[in-house]
Amino acid sequence: MVILLLACASPPTLPEGDPTRPDVILVSIDSLRPDHLGAYGNTRTPSPSPFLDGLAAAGARYTEARSSSPWTLPSHVTMLSGRGPLEHGVVEDDRHIPDDLPMVQEAMRAGGFATGGFVSTVYVSDTYGFARGFDHFDDHDIQVKQNLQHPVRAEKVVDEAVKWAAEQGSKPVFLFVHLYDVHYPYLPPEPWAFRYDKAASKKAMKYRSYDWYFLHPVEAERWPRLLAQYDESIAYVDDQLQRLKAAWGDRKATWVITADHGEELGERGSWGHAHTLYPEAMRVPLIVSGAGVATPAVRDDRVGVLDVAATVAKLGGVDFPSRGVDVLGVVPPSRDQVFDTSRFDSARLGILHGDLRLDVDLAHDKVTLYDDAHDPGETNPIPGGVDPALVEQLWAAVGAHWTSTGAVMSTGWMRQPGGEALHRQELPTTFALFPPDAKVDGPATRDAALPTVVELGEATKSLLEALGYEQ
Repeated sequence: MVILLLACASPPTLPEGDPTRPDVILVSIDSLRPDHLGAYGNTRTPSPSPFLDGLAAAGARYTEARSSSPWTLPSHVTMLSGRGPLEHGVVEDDRHIPDDLPMVQEAMRAGGFATGGFVSTVYVSDTYGFARGFDHFDDHDIQVKQNLQHPVRAEKVVDEAVKWAAEQGSKPVFLFVHLYDVHYPYLPPEPWAFRYDKAASKKAMKYRSYDWYFLHPVEAERWPRLLAQYDESIAYVDDQLQRLKAAWGDRKATWVITADHGEELGERGSWGHAHTLYPEAMRVPLIVSGAGVATPAVRDDRVGVLDVAATVAKLGGVDFPSRGVDVLGVVPPSRDQVFDTSRFDSARLGILHGDLRLDVDLAHDKVTLYDDAHDPGETNPIPGGVDPALVEQLWAAVGAHWTSTGAVMSTGWMRQPGGEALHRQELPTTFALFPPDAKVDGPATRDAALPTVVELGEATKSLLEALGYEQ
């Protein structure tokens, strides 16, 4: 108990900052579904998220925020670059952030901010290039075995972030904090571990894989326990963020709270993320609160992870090239949003156009249309055909094209305008390719270079497999 009290003691408060330039604190809570926060409708008592609920009540809360990808690596590259996965190309865990891809932390540093990044999983580590632009970046030696088993708790991340921020004096700070505790295996420490149910143990049910749970569904009686653990993990993270806020004291700061993706909790017959583009995997919280947000608001603008970098840059008063928009400003109504995943054996493209959400499942040769206005959970596909123009619009968003001077073959799906998605093209042509990093055999060239390759060690791969990230 003494160790717990020491670990969770409030860190010292920071010195006064520059009142003309508030700090910007970006928090990404891995795998956090918005509907499990009190501010977004979770009715569990007590709320697992009183601190975040308070930020939402005092600031701007966005009800229609989505990610661009349902897993950690591509989503965080999008979050910090303002470019979608199909543009930045980091769509698989063997790809490094391109050296010429602008990152918002670089712009904040150039604009006079001290920049600090504190993260807790390999997919947001310097292994992939996330340290670029941060004056100080701590990924806790991510290749060490223990890191992937969750000892890098939120309390440790918060303590280290505060210690660094306190050393910056009155200089404005851009702080990026990534917390992993809401990700599986949902094992918060005591006393949070028994807030809603009996405490779990490391011998509790282990995650296998997304496909495994289709064949071996989670028993109905187990779901309440898993959901309680999930919410207990949120409660733990919420308390740690309250400690971070306490350390800031009266120092002016603007908070941007979001997640990289959500989590399927049985809605499609399985458990996990990365495989589909349905709302439970793609919807994320987005809360902007604090300095510069004088009037509380609940907004239904179509926003998301793509807009975080532009919003951070605007809050910092710096210029940054982004495909996203400042969510505190005017957001174009009903703007199109594009989604994708090629993780594991999936190959899905999606577009939200007006109230229609098109889902193209290339791996299973299935195209489905949903009406998100009347069916926000996307449980009932619209019967009938799909407008070919919408399919073409989605393929046009795939990004860099290939040019063939003869017959080519690919492990991915190739598509000419107006043509079918195939693995082979016989004639000289220009074509789009999904996934963008798929191998191509034949006389074809790409109009933009692929991101460089990252090599993960076998030990890291085996540990990631234990978390469902390698299958």
